[in-house]
Amino acid sequence: MKLAVMLALVTLALCSSSASATVCRSFLRVIELLFKGTLSSFEDAVSPFNPDLDMIDASIQMKKSVDKLPQNAKDSLMRLTVNSFLHLHCEKRVCKVP
Repeated sequence: MKLAVMLALVTLALCSSSASATVCRSFLRVIELLFKGTLSSFEDAVSPFNPDLDMIDASIQMKKSVDKLPQNAKDSLMRLTVNSFLHLHCEKRVCKVP
């Protein structure tokens, strides 16, 4: 439940801002690495968003929790998150992702 809340808050925060195409691609890369990358690659992808120490700690905890999930659950969560993000942003024409 905590994981779902964290994902929802991160997505809401980014979706509420006027995002550029660069932010959209960067955020999608963060999501991809959350579910399929290493901890260090995930941390590198998050760094351009300038997270404070609490956000960094929370994202590390979230990544470690995700890593414990079965691969099929990770794949399903990634598809859900990416599809929701794209649907929201493409519908609003905020960004276009190739």
